[in-house]
Amino acid sequence: MLPSKKVKNILVNVFDHGINEKAILHTKRMFAYAETEKWFQDSGGFQLHEAEKESKVIVCDPKFPLVNSKNRINISPAHVIETACRLEPHIMTSLDFPVLKIKDQAGREIEFLRKLGFNVKWAIETAALREKHCPQIPLLIPVQCYTLGQFALFHTLIQHLSHDGLSMPLRNLKPPEVALFLLRFYQLGVQRVHLLGSSSFFTLAVAAFFARHFFQWVGTDSTTWRVAAEHNGYLNPNDLSVRGIGSDVLIDESLPMICRCPFCENMTFTSIKNLPYSDKVALLRSHNFWVIEKAAEDLYNNATDLLSFERFLRRRSPRTKGIGHLIKCLSLIDLFKKEDINVLKPFFQNAV
Repeated sequence: MLPSKKVKNILVNVFDHGINEKAILHTKRMFAYAETEKWFQDSGGFQLHEAEKESKVIVCDPKFPLVNSKNRINISPAHVIETACRLEPHIMTSLDFPVLKIKDQAGREIEFLRKLGFNVKWAIETAALREKHCPQIPLLIPVQCYTLGQFALFHTLIQHLSHDGLSMPLRNLKPPEVALFLLRFYQLGVQRVHLLGSSSFFTLAVAAFFARHFFQWVGTDSTTWRVAAEHNGYLNPNDLSVRGIGSDVLIDESLPMICRCPFCENMTFTSIKNLPYSDKVALLRSHNFWVIEKAAEDLYNNATDLLSFERFLRRRSPRTKGIGHLIKCLSLIDLFKKEDINVLKPFFQNAV
């Protein structure tokens, strides 16, 4: 399912890629085939998140093997470190227990506190085991919270740990909220950040701006390129919005092909629509991946200053209101980046 012959950066997880010798061997072969330059080892937190939603029995026992079966899941910091020692990733995350997507404030507070003990304990254990067994592998600690206040509590409890940056899932946050969190990370001296699970145009815009002006680097990952393709989804190369091109969709033949990726060359929307399903999915995976990477590169190259960045965003996306909100947020962040984060919070209420 590689989107192209060569993939520079690949994210793998403990369960799918390190659960046994066969999986590890296949993963290393994948890296070699794709000529991968850097691979990132996720902890398995997403699988814990899914296991909780499916009401599986959740165990954290290093004395027993990694398990992710129909009814049961077992993972511990020791499993994460053991996998890292064998896969030798260029960067890894500590084991985390993701907070669920909850709308009401009271429910969010309860969920954060319910997971806080696990996340602090597992971060401490993973960091200690990393120092003992593979200190050469950079470690990111995942942030599992909903608010800056909750993050402040979590950070107080893990700030003494030896680590190389933070990672943060985005399923509960809008782009302006992501920007506010990233500013706080910057104020605390963090230099490396990975944003888990998003490739939306505006989120990539936030990541590009912060990578250009605040951090040593910002990483992102997503399965959108693959999942969209499996559902006949074609990502617009300008703003990454999804367009359905299933066999039942009527397409205006005069609609020009605006994509310049190597996979859409000499193709029309109709010809793509009429491909056999397996061929269509293969093409869409490759196209979707290519345009996400190209959009990220373009965003970074045009984030030199806010005026140029706004002009670029308006050329690429029709969402003028959203762009206006985002530029306002980034302007405030740039202006008040050395101020107390609480000074900025009121300005963001109407932008999120």
